[in-house]
Formats: sequence, structure tokens, C-alpha cells
Amino acid sequence: MNAKERIMQRLHAALDGNRPDLAQTLAERERLLAGTAPRPQWSEDTEARFLDRLSAAAASHEFVESREALASRAIAFLGDLPVRKLRIAPHELLRGLDWPADWEVKQGVGGETDWPAAITVAEAGVAETGTLVLPSGPETPSSLNFLPDYHLVVLRQGSILPYLEDVWPRLREKALPRMVNLITGPSRTADVEQTIQLGAHGPRSLHVLILRES
Repeated sequence: MNAKERIMQRLHAALDGNRPDLAQTLAERERLLAGTAPRPQWSEDTEARFLDRLSAAAASHEFVESREALASRAIAFLGDLPVRKLRIAPHELLRGLDWPADWEVKQGVGGETDWPAAITVAEAGVAETGTLVLPSGPETPSSLNFLPDYHLVVLRQGSILPYLEDVWPRLREKALPRMVNLITGPSRTADVEQTIQLGAHGPRSLHVLILRES
């Protein structure tokens, strides 16, 4: 018996009494897949829970009645931003909107990294935690989620789901993205004297434009 075999023999001997029962493991897997694992419960409806968790994560929101109104509501939120530059995701919901002439509005990422504000589109919202789900792709470049100080996100009202587990079947209906960004509130840290600082590693402000659907 060589050294490798002796090491493996010792490992098997040490783990022998702690191996999970195969039937139990399979049963647990089936329980998770069936959605019967213990999960947080709440009394309000899914949308109310999402808005409550969104607020608790230091994000803001408003309802927008139509796609055409997205531009005016976004600009109204940004207000008197000293540098009037906005990057927008090349998403179908944001195409052809009427942006003010005194704003420099560009699609996609381009070669710049210093724009103060960006607007993107979320695939879903998660009521359990107030999280936004933003998959990467040609219409949703991930850089726009992290580089600006002010991040605005369009979320369809019907895309608010109860739990994170509910997101994956929705994503699998399309081609799975290379990356999925889960964003819960603006960037923050408490590394310095345990004091919360917003905008430490990304946007200091997160505002969700919830698009009502007819």
C-alpha cells in the first residue's frame, strides 16, 4: 500500500460514522425541489412584502403608469443632478423614450466609466428580501448596475415573486445568463467604526420604477 492509499484509507475510516444516509439525502433533495422546505412566511401580499423589504434595505420606489412615462419619472427623481449625464440599458423597455434635450443620454456602457446615473431593467423582484434580479446580457450590461452613483431600475409589477427559488424556473425559460446580479439596496459598508456608509463599493442610491401592467 502506497502513501496515497494509506491516506485515503484513514479518511474513509474517519468519515465512515458520519456519512449521510443516502435515502435521507435524496428525500431532502426532493423536499427542496418540491418547495416544501421551511421558508419565511408573512401576512401581507407579495407586493406589499417586497416594498417593505425594499424600504428596509434603504432603497426607494415609485409606481409608473406607462412605459412612455419612464423617462420623465426617472429625470424627476434625479432632479438637479449637477452633471446631467445618464446611461441607459439597451433594453426594449427603454428604447425610443423621450429624454430631455438638456440631458446627455447614451445607451450601453461605451468607453466611459464616470457617468453619475444609470437606468437598467430587472428580470424580477424577490419579496422575501426586497432583492432585484438582474441577469447579464446584451440588453442588461452588468457595469450599469455598479458604476453610477445613482442607479434606477425598472421592474414590471407582475415580475415580483415571493421567493428566490421562484426566480430560477423563470430564468430557465430563456437561455440562462452567464451571470445573475442579486441587488438588495444601495451599496454599503460598516467597516469604519461600524457606521453604515452608502455608496462604498457601488451606487449610493437605488430607486425602483415599478411599471404597472394593463
